[in-house]
Order: sequence, then structure tokens, then C-alpha cells
Amino acid sequence: MSKVWFITGTSSGFGRQFVQQLLQAGDKVVATARKLESIQDFKELAPDRVHLSALDVTNKAQIQSAVQEAVDVFGKIDIVVNNAGYGLFGMMEEYTDEQIRKQFDVNVFGVLDVIRATLPVFKRQGSGHYVNFSSFFGTWSMPPYSIYAASKFAVEGFSEAFAQEFASFGIKTTIVEPSVYATEFFGESMQHTEKKQEYAPLYEAYEKGMSNIKTGDPAKAVELIISVIKSDNSPLRLAVGSQAAYTIREAYTKRLEEVNTWFERSTEAD
Repeated sequence: MSKVWFITGTSSGFGRQFVQQLLQAGDKVVATARKLESIQDFKELAPDRVHLSALDVTNKAQIQSAVQEAVDVFGKIDIVVNNAGYGLFGMMEEYTDEQIRKQFDVNVFGVLDVIRATLPVFKRQGSGHYVNFSSFFGTWSMPPYSIYAASKFAVEGFSEAFAQEFASFGIKTTIVEPSVYATEFFGESMQHTEKKQEYAPLYEAYEKGMSNIKTGDPAKAVELIISVIKSDNSPLRLAVGSQAAYTIREAYTKRLEEVNTWFERSTEAD
């Protein structure tokens, strides 16, 4: 039986792959983007199974309108994919107030507003599934992604809590943690600070490290995510890509080792 998917940020990257693969599989999709002209081609794939909505996740009125359109057109929403977001690149001292607030407006408050707008639909249905895009940077951090990582840590935090809050209503939650993929994340969607010369050594170390990273195929990543979400055993967290799996495991292992090292001293503070 086909499902109705509501997906944010479908003009490129993971979002575009979701729409293409789901329509090919026979599902129904509400594809959203800030500019409708960037997703008009979806209508050619399956005109009766895709609905296009203009949606900037920082615009609450547009969110409410898109959700209502989804219900009006398809009668329900089965799965919400909170994919819209972007990266912010720079050292902590270099960020402007505006850059920091915008990062959280899109990556954090935008996700929360979509969830709050669709939650009444899920509760009425007694079912639903939130797929919230985090990142492997949602489990650890490094220069120059401190603020981006902070936004993804926030997504991890509220998703873990409301997964328990919503479970009694038949609503599932999955946090997706991709590694580095060939999307617009490192292209036009990335925003940069004005670099300070004193951080040149850190930037050089970053560039050297990135030169050794294998970039993943977005189509394969989305294929995995869809198959897991459609299964009967979807996890709370899903690392996507070998780099994500290895990096997240290493980060958790180091954290546990540190907790154990200081365990006795920590317990003395009671």
C-alpha cells in the first residue's frame, strides 16, 4: 500500500532523491521547496501522485498552508521527512550574530515548526513517522562546524525526547545521521564566515583531513533510509554511510572511556 510522504527541501540533494525514488516506487509525495520552479520537473514523473508546495521552513504560515494542502490533496500524511537545512562553515569567533541565529532558525526551529504543524494530523490518524535529518556532526564536533554541529545536537536532543512523548499515539521517530555525500552541502548551500588569519593552521588541518574523505552517493543513502523507514523495525538513530558508522562508534567509545576514567571522582560529587 502506497504511503504519503511530506518532504522539506526537495530541490536538491537528499530531498530530490527522496522524491524521485518514492515516486518510482509508487508512493505519494508532497514535495516542498522555497522556489517552486526548482521542483516543477517532479510533475512529469507522476502528476497524480505528487503535490508541490512552496515552503520556507522559517515561514510558519507557509508550513501550515503546505500541511493543509497535503491533507486536502491526499487525505493523510504517513511520513514527514525533515530534510531542509544547510551548513555553516567557520570558527566560533568568526560567526556573526545573524549567521548563528539563521542557522538555528532553519536547522532547529524550522524542524520544530514542521513537527508542531503535522503532529495534530498524526494524532488524529493514530499513526505517523518523523524522519529528522541530523548528521554524524550531531554526535561529535570539530572545527569549522561548531554552530552547524550545535544545531544538529539540538535536533538529536529534542527528537530523542519526543520519540518517547509521541510513541503512545502510534507515532515513530527516526534520527538520520549521514556522513559526507555528494550534495549541495559543500556547494551553494554552504555559508561561510570571513576567515581570520590566526586560524589558518586549523583551516589547513581541516583541508588536509577532508582530502582523505570518501564522498558518498546520495542515491544509495536515500535508498537505505527508505528501506529502513518502510521496515517494521526502524531504529531511533540511523547512521548512514561507512564513515558515519565508524566515526559515531569511535566518538561514543571515546566518550565512554572518558566517563569510566573519571567515574570514581564523578560519583564523589553526590
